[in-house]
Amino acid sequence: MTSNINNDLLDSFYWWIEERHKIYLRRLAGEPKPWTQDTIMQDYKFCNVFRELDTTTIWIKENIRDRWADHPYLWFALCLARRINLIDTMVDLDDLLVNWDAEKAHSILNNRKDSDKRIYNGAYMITTGGRKVPKNEDTCWNILEPLWAKREEITNTLKYINSIESAFYIFANGHVGYSNFLAYEIVTDMRHTKYLREATDIYTWANAGPGAVRGLNRLHNRPLNSKIKSCQTNAEMQQLLIDSDLYLDNGFPVLEMRDIEHSLCEFDKYQRVGTDKSFLRQKYNGRG
Repeated sequence: MTSNINNDLLDSFYWWIEERHKIYLRRLAGEPKPWTQDTIMQDYKFCNVFRELDTTTIWIKENIRDRWADHPYLWFALCLARRINLIDTMVDLDDLLVNWDAEKAHSILNNRKDSDKRIYNGAYMITTGGRKVPKNEDTCWNILEPLWAKREEITNTLKYINSIESAFYIFANGHVGYSNFLAYEIVTDMRHTKYLREATDIYTWANAGPGAVRGLNRLHNRPLNSKIKSCQTNAEMQQLLIDSDLYLDNGFPVLEMRDIEHSLCEFDKYQRVGTDKSFLRQKYNGRG
């Protein structure tokens, strides 16, 4: 690590990784609450270190990734799933995951709206990007329909992709509604499918979102809102991954770059809650 690292925070970062995963394991084993002595982690919700253990991701694995594992349009089903990211809505859209029909989907989403049912998962900031249209219309006609229209082109391109970074830029560049954040969520799902299971950069590349950048800034004693080039964030995350063996207990599950990026974001939340509890409103409900 470079000399400007905050060693106390670095220790705390790796401690957070271990403690959050221990909370998951203690709950899974049926141990009674509290699953940690840390009051912030008792009271506030933080995602699992390993995204594959989160409730929605488990559902997507079982009902989309596994079910449509060999389907040529599996990637589209993942794009649809992460745009919605709410299990009940995805169940309603089931027939359209790999057989898209924008008109039918629009009707289903509006029926949920008319019934005062949730449509999107609030964990993701889904907006219309300034487009003057209702969100459901934007989702169906401006975002998913153009992807479906290019389904053969994208399907063929993915045959020649062997890195998460390359797949990321397919969705992050030029596709309305797919920000870097959402594109990264999609390729993270794809990492566990036929597309990227053998990706060459699992341990060397990740897309650092705003939360992860804040986490890196904390660790390196920089102003929290410092802007950092992607080459630097990637180098710093690589170093954290390399050094993780020195800090984590023997036998801790193998980390990938995605896990480092994800944990930096959650660690930043942890630090922010410590100084401003109004920042994180969602209390821990004991799941996950």
